[in-house]
Amino acid sequence: MDKIERLKIFCLVAEKQSFAQVANLLNLPRSSITYAVQSLEKEYEVLLLNRTTRKVNLTNDGVLFYQEVRQLIIQSEELNKFKLQNREDVGQIKIGLPIRMATQYLIPHLDEFYQKYPQVRVLIHSNDDFSNLIEERLDCVVRVGNVNEGHLIARPIAQVDLFTVASTRYLHHYNDAIHIDMLKMGYAQNHSMIAYQLKNNDSGWSQLVFQDRQIELPYRLSVEDTESYLQAGLQGLGIFQIPAFDAIPFIHNQKLVRILEEEPCFKLDINFLFLERKYRPSYFQYFIIWLESLLKSKLSISL
Repeated sequence: MDKIERLKIFCLVAEKQSFAQVANLLNLPRSSITYAVQSLEKEYEVLLLNRTTRKVNLTNDGVLFYQEVRQLIIQSEELNKFKLQNREDVGQIKIGLPIRMATQYLIPHLDEFYQKYPQVRVLIHSNDDFSNLIEERLDCVVRVGNVNEGHLIARPIAQVDLFTVASTRYLHHYNDAIHIDMLKMGYAQNHSMIAYQLKNNDSGWSQLVFQDRQIELPYRLSVEDTESYLQAGLQGLGIFQIPAFDAIPFIHNQKLVRILEEEPCFKLDINFLFLERKYRPSYFQYFIIWLESLLKSKLSISL
């Protein structure tokens, strides 16, 4: 038996003033009751009970010990509320994911999850930088791009193409088709791209990334979040690259045009990331399965 069980037995013996009564009450051998008390006395090097053939009562140290133990048992029972919450599907989920994935996919469909788990709070940490699970105390994150943290558990969701696009406004301004060879042969100065999250780069150049190569282009604008990046592209401020699932709706309504299609696309991995953790409430397991299904359906759209 564990220590909490032994402490509870000690309290019962102190209250009933009888080993035999407690043995009958718990349906345990009397030797088990005796062992529980003696093991505590040995561990804490204190005599807790005076025993006679007719009566059992607390020693002076035993009275103080009993008072401390009662508080400890009450506190341990308070902790059991977490088990109860998990059984009753009450709790919270804290998830990190990119801003547009939160605003375009998760939030518009979140009511579907609440229909099954109305008492679970969802805390969304939407950020285009890589979220730190430990520092931000997140249960999981959705990561677009490579996973380099070996201490995290990765669960693949999808792999998507990185489309190279330009707005109709941008293409109308230049009034010519854009080919990869044109950019490689020194005509890049005729075009510019929108840079995304450049750190300490004052060269004025950034890269279009493809499956087998990178092409340098000058940039006039650099931004640090996906919403600004998309809006700048729609305004015709440069060539840019976004995941296929984000580009396709704008291609369908003719606000964007896919360019450089002859060049194989760079592939973006999308994963759930978790900390190594054994116990996960049923509502959290369901949330991950539900969100995975939702994202797969949204990310798999095609032209």
